[in-house]
Amino acid sequence: MRAATTVSLLLLLGACAGVQAKIESYSLGRGLVTYDDMRRAKEKCASEGGFVRPKDVGGDMAQMSNYVCEIQPRKAANP
Repeated sequence: MRAATTVSLLLLLGACAGVQAKIESYSLGRGLVTYDDMRRAKEKCASEGGFVRPKDVGGDMAQMSNYVCEIQPRKAANP
């Protein structure tokens, strides 16, 4: 019983660590998508090392809030 509890705890802690390493993202804002707003959002996102993509859930793709900037976590440099 004690071994099963220990294994469960380790799995839970591993899952939490996986969530921390998850991709960072943020919504692009509110309002209607315009060419200029989307271009600026893509440039800003790219400068932070990310890319713009639609959210996974459905919605009106004419709304900026239905897009996110995904930023991949940076890998630590090996000394």
